[in-house]
Amino acid sequence: LAAITLALPVLAQAPAPAAAPPALTDSLHLDPTVRTGVLSNGMRYFIKRNGKPEARVSLRLAVAAGSTVEADDQQGFAHFAEHMNFNGSKHFKNADELVAYMRSIGMRFGADVNAYTSFDETVYMLEVPTDRDTLLDRGVVALSDFAGRATLSETEIDKERGVVLEEWRLGRGAGERIQRKQLPLVLRGSRYADRLPIGKPEILQKGRSSRLRDFYRDWYTPERMVVIAVGDVEPARMDSLIHRHFGDLPARPKAPPTPVFGVPPHQETLVSIATDKEATNATASVYFKHPHRGRRTVADFRRGLADELFSTMLNARLNEIAHHGDSPFLGAAAFAFPLGRTLDVYGLAANVADGGIEKGIAAVLQEVARVRQHGFLDRELGRAKDALRAQNERTYAERDKSESNGFAGQLVASFLSGEPAPGLEATYRLTRDLLPSITLSDVGARTQRLTHNDNRVVLVSAPEKPGVAVPTEEAVRGLLAQAAEAKVTAWVDTSAGKALMAELPKPGAISSRRVIEEIGTTVLTLSNGVEVWLKPTDFKADEIQFTAYAMGGLSLADSADFAALSLVPAVVNDAGVGGFKSAELQKMLSGRIVRVTPAYAPYTHGLNGATRPTDLETALQLIHL
Repeated sequence: LAAITLALPVLAQAPAPAAAPPALTDSLHLDPTVRTGVLSNGMRYFIKRNGKPEARVSLRLAVAAGSTVEADDQQGFAHFAEHMNFNGSKHFKNADELVAYMRSIGMRFGADVNAYTSFDETVYMLEVPTDRDTLLDRGVVALSDFAGRATLSETEIDKERGVVLEEWRLGRGAGERIQRKQLPLVLRGSRYADRLPIGKPEILQKGRSSRLRDFYRDWYTPERMVVIAVGDVEPARMDSLIHRHFGDLPARPKAPPTPVFGVPPHQETLVSIATDKEATNATASVYFKHPHRGRRTVADFRRGLADELFSTMLNARLNEIAHHGDSPFLGAAAFAFPLGRTLDVYGLAANVADGGIEKGIAAVLQEVARVRQHGFLDRELGRAKDALRAQNERTYAERDKSESNGFAGQLVASFLSGEPAPGLEATYRLTRDLLPSITLSDVGARTQRLTHNDNRVVLVSAPEKPGVAVPTEEAVRGLLAQAAEAKVTAWVDTSAGKALMAELPKPGAISSRRVIEEIGTTVLTLSNGVEVWLKPTDFKADEIQFTAYAMGGLSLADSADFAALSLVPAVVNDAGVGGFKSAELQKMLSGRIVRVTPAYAPYTHGLNGATRPTDLETALQLIHL
């Protein structure tokens, strides 16, 4: 290799010594660095000072109202109202004036100005400069207009109908068509099943403007909103701006109460099979639905850690199976997500080759049965803990480098869920203190909670192709019945006691050293001719990035070999190095944060990756292999 370049961090300060572990009955609290308040009209606000990025603040307005509160003749108006907030308000006559202001201060729609509407909320997002008082003041004015000063003129509403309808049309692809078939089954019997946020085209096109104004008046009320500001700004200054620009919005004492919609449980397993001519891949998913359990106490936090360990171990098994030559799926994953305010879903999904849906479903169900019947191994739990511990340490080390928009998102979620966001410090300490005590028994207790035979949904989606078989519902139910009766063997783990390199290479020497003052870089020349460029940075506190390259790349291949050569990085990543398969490497690297990837460009070849100072030795061994 002609050159290796490493970006080295300025090391972070070590964490403070551990205090006494918390009691499981203790309540979780909002991050103490967050300044909170409630305006006289009922609107809440959260303010947090954060220095990354410099001279910017992430502003959020969250409205606890989405498509589920629409009346029958308003379907799509929650999303329509979001659009109309950008089309004229008290302080911005029309969309052109708002866009001109945003561009004048360097803000871009999409990157710095955005919004979304979901089932239960509507959220507006602005990234505003703070280096001049007038810029921040004007940004807060714009956000406050969204909260209750939209003009909603007849002319602008009619102009926007075509825009919203075009979004509806653009969403009419294969994925959206399949979702429209399957989501009502997942949410069967609930308000969510017939209130998709995009709405109905006939209402978007011809619905009465007065009903759109009714929606805005009824649901955009101060007591249903929160203003969030996270960034490089004095909290007292931000507090004053919020009071000045949001405090005059009138309270709505006669506004309708915010309803909470549930999803009815069901004993039987629901099955949906959907095909589409434009679908590009086949998937099989199993969803396990259960009532939402919040995170308000230390015990809740500990339970969440056990859930995370469960998923980490199950995903490691699925990943290992996917790397078998005769794998029943191309890839599979376990995951959890909330669906509405009262429902949590634990899911397993497999991407399969054409015609392989039944094998994919059977394989996923078999791994669920294996966990139920035999649980996990101590070795698996140890690796999962190591991985979670390493990530926790990395996040804590980077706490002063974390971006404001991430914190803003956490505070939005906290407001909408009513569950506290403890912050990085508390999360680090809770994870550090609670993780060692979690046992296989604790994780095993999550099995029945996360995977069960009732309240279950199986979803199949596939392309419509001649000669490609898609299973019937009867066939899928047959697989479920077989899985319920099957006896499976315990999982076998084979990676114990192996070292990444049994014998280290003979060291070379540094033959010369020079410093390039202009870019703060030291260049070493090694005895084998390799150059190493070292540059300290303070962008990250616990990360080393590296790249290595030599001349000669894809352009040297003749036509017959070009396609094969371009696949080499993917093949190496999938097959492994040093005599270890990919799955074995992942086990051996548990608890280490290391990424090394081979790369080919037209005129160069080499590798790139990242690690942390603690794991640099491991990263260099991987580079060597």
